[in-house]
Amino acid sequence: MNPIDLGKAISEHGIPIITAVMLILVVGLVWYLIKRQVKREEKFDIERTKREERHDKQQDEDRKFNRDIITNELQSLHKDNTKNAELNAKSIDLQKEMMKDFKEHDGHSEEFSKKMIESFNVLCDKINGKVV
Repeated sequence: MNPIDLGKAISEHGIPIITAVMLILVVGLVWYLIKRQVKREEKFDIERTKREERHDKQQDEDRKFNRDIITNELQSLHKDNTKNAELNAKSIDLQKEMMKDFKEHDGHSEEFSKKMIESFNVLCDKINGKVV
């Protein structure tokens, strides 16, 4: 084509050619923008997934920490209860021994009181001039 023929073609068929070029450019622009948006969304999805994984990991650590606290407290309570049971058994044995000792002591005290009363009676009789 000669330059004159090209000018004549543009003047005769210029609007459809410009429309076709503009349509191609608009389609290319829309395709480019969609592609960029898809990449942006994929990047956002990856970041969101990472955030969710960090959040899940933190929640798991918190749950494990709380479970460990409860487990340790329950183990501590179990140990304390076991120790209390042992101490209660020893306490009962000591109380039984103390009751036995008190009964023996009461018997000795009663015997001592009788002897003291007899001694006071003898002293009173001697002071009053009674012969024993």
